[in-house]
Amino acid sequence: MKQIRFYIALIFASVMTTSAMAQLSPVDFMRNNPRAVFANPATYTVDNGYFDLALGGINFGLINTSLKYDQFFQFDDQGYPKILDLNKGVESLRKMNYLNTYVNVDVFNCGLRTKHGYLTYAHRFREYESMSYSKDLIQLLAQGNGSFLGEDNAANINIRLAARAFQEFDFGYQMSLMEQLNVGVRFKFLMGFIDLRSENMNIKVVTDPNTYALTITPENLSFKSTIPINLVSGDTLAMPGSVRFDPATLFKNYGTGIDLGAEYRINDQWGVAAAINDLGFIVWNNYAAELKAELKDGGSFYNDGSFTFSGLNSDHVNGMMNTEGYTQSLLDSLKNYYQISAKNLSKYTTGLNTNMMVRGYYDLTPEHRFTAQLMGYNLGLGMKPAFTLAYNGAFNDRYDVVATYTMMPGSFDNIGIGLSANFGGVLLYMATNNFLGFFNPANRTQLNAQFGISFTSGQTVDRSEMIILKDKEAEAEPEVIETLE
Repeated sequence: MKQIRFYIALIFASVMTTSAMAQLSPVDFMRNNPRAVFANPATYTVDNGYFDLALGGINFGLINTSLKYDQFFQFDDQGYPKILDLNKGVESLRKMNYLNTYVNVDVFNCGLRTKHGYLTYAHRFREYESMSYSKDLIQLLAQGNGSFLGEDNAANINIRLAARAFQEFDFGYQMSLMEQLNVGVRFKFLMGFIDLRSENMNIKVVTDPNTYALTITPENLSFKSTIPINLVSGDTLAMPGSVRFDPATLFKNYGTGIDLGAEYRINDQWGVAAAINDLGFIVWNNYAAELKAELKDGGSFYNDGSFTFSGLNSDHVNGMMNTEGYTQSLLDSLKNYYQISAKNLSKYTTGLNTNMMVRGYYDLTPEHRFTAQLMGYNLGLGMKPAFTLAYNGAFNDRYDVVATYTMMPGSFDNIGIGLSANFGGVLLYMATNNFLGFFNPANRTQLNAQFGISFTSGQTVDRSEMIILKDKEAEAEPEVIETLE
């Protein structure tokens, strides 16, 4: 019985993930893992050099704020799901709900210490899907329009969609401006593959409390897209089979971005850091298209910008029962009301999902660090706050142990763990921002995993040692000048 419940929950979780962040990760707090630089380009890298290929960094996850398996089923005494309880599920929803997935894969990544700083390069593939939807949408589907009687109790259906896939080429540099201040910058060249996005798609549904007539008023039903095939033929959607995929179209959408970061050591124990990542844009000009659905005056159901349906009269019923093709004709006539228009765009521009971070940390000892971090993370549909408390144990410039707890809107059970170890030049790491999600994925807000393998020089230099070396160079310069004189 428990196995059956597990499989049903697994299927439920899979369905939810296909419907749908800033990648908050324990790796961000590691001091001996060079990938911490992706959270803050100013984070000091202890190893003299590193590189990885294909398996260096893989990060994927899900954020599901509301659709929880236990909330949509009733169970018997033995734990079997016996009833799909949509009423119970609807009550568990928030006013606005989110589904999101993301995947990051590092194709190639490397870094090298220079005389005065540290150079990095990364080639990464990134994609995400995001959806937000109002509670009224699920309630209307589950309970019907009887739950929304009267103008003051209308069903306000709001849906937003966003999806994007692109690759980026990063060139970064970090250095110490002074003994206490480390700064970093990362420039990005971007190449977009796919972009799909909607504006706020709003539909208002009013049910007359006396006649139960439905009045549907749509607003903002528009959609922009860029995919490797041409969706538009004239002013309509292209017919399936008439479109062809051209591989060259994958290399025609360009953009740029930048990451900026700084870290300041107040003293031997206290420090602060801040970063802004993914500040930039992509210009989509390959098969860029805009689709719109507009309500037209298509017949008797049209009423001053709305579609009003009061039921089928006797003529309709008689025609459906006795006239061949009448039903199909009636359905076809509905297309006259909601007409979809399509047009090619020369181009359109979208911003990246910019994220901002500030943190303060306290070193109890050189090995044990405690951090508080506030982050504004972007799901693709707006920025949300996240507050994280983290512990990092960093040992021998080779090993990292991280534990995190993160609070986000509608998500307060995010306990993360991360481990990183460098074995003679081979660095292995794994992390998750919510390990509880693996035990009960269909009822968790987040599910995330990150892992990778890197090859390092095996030679490490603590930041304090670099500062000492720079001080010695500065002291030696006057002596060189005197000798020349």
